[in-house]
Amino acid sequence: PNVGNSHDPPEHIHARFYPRRGTYSVAYPPTLNAQMSELKAAGVDTVVLSWWGRPELSSGDSQGIGTDSKIEGVLVAAAAVGISVAWHLEPYHGRSAASFREDIRYLTRKYGDHEALLRRPAPGDSGRDGPVYFVYDSYHIPAADWAEVLGLAGAGSLRGTEDDGTFIGLWLEANHGADLAAGHFDGAYTYFASEGFSWGSSLHNWPSIRRWAEERSKLFVASVGPGYDDTGIRPWNAHNTKDREKGKYYRRMWEAAIQHEADMVSITSYNEWGEGTQIEPAVRKTGYEDPGDDPNFYLQLTADYADELRRRRREHREEREEL
Repeated sequence: PNVGNSHDPPEHIHARFYPRRGTYSVAYPPTLNAQMSELKAAGVDTVVLSWWGRPELSSGDSQGIGTDSKIEGVLVAAAAVGISVAWHLEPYHGRSAASFREDIRYLTRKYGDHEALLRRPAPGDSGRDGPVYFVYDSYHIPAADWAEVLGLAGAGSLRGTEDDGTFIGLWLEANHGADLAAGHFDGAYTYFASEGFSWGSSLHNWPSIRRWAEERSKLFVASVGPGYDDTGIRPWNAHNTKDREKGKYYRRMWEAAIQHEADMVSITSYNEWGEGTQIEPAVRKTGYEDPGDDPNFYLQLTADYADELRRRRREHREEREEL
């Protein structure tokens, strides 16, 4: 009943499910601390945090909500339970490769030394470990412009500087692999939880992405999700709805990610309630979709598959050592 109506929280929110926690803010430390503990128990290593650019350039997301002021709280809460934080760099009006460069410098100077940040060895021979950045809608900026920022040479490049890191671009359409390589990204992620919504989110294309990554020494990040339903905010997008099938949909995506040996598995999402991709516990409530008898069902599935992923990787390492 809430679909298409005005949203009047806490009773009416723009989502198909209703949070067990009720409406909440991550600015409230007890809620954030509980969420981090929940993620840790579910086998999650890293939280990927949406960031909409420097405050002076961006007004935030489509509702004008920015996250820059919330970052310190997230980093502290993550560090307290031993979870890392990576960046999900969201698009904003006027974003360019040049403004992206300044975004990275801003994040490095403001948060770069924090113990919670996920770090990986930067490309090349710099010997540096840098943060990990997922760049959403990277394809909107030409590959040649990205190459000026992410290439291994050039006065404007981040490479080999204190601002270097691991930069993972979005693979949406079939040709985006060539663009990501030409732009000198370090890998690709598929993001979307609606299987078949894009070329990259179609499971039958994951073997091609895996080969692309292996041939170029890039990272393949397979994105999995429990289902998709954003009709609470986009009633016109019902054709992309994916039923959860009581967990079968989530299982298929995880099993494909493991089968095709993804270097990382990202979950879309922990708490994107507006798109119906959350694994955060929901509760039965009139007017919302029934989440089932066990509110922790998807967290437990996540824990099971995270264990399986780690087991497979241990086996592969042992096999290589034997060879």
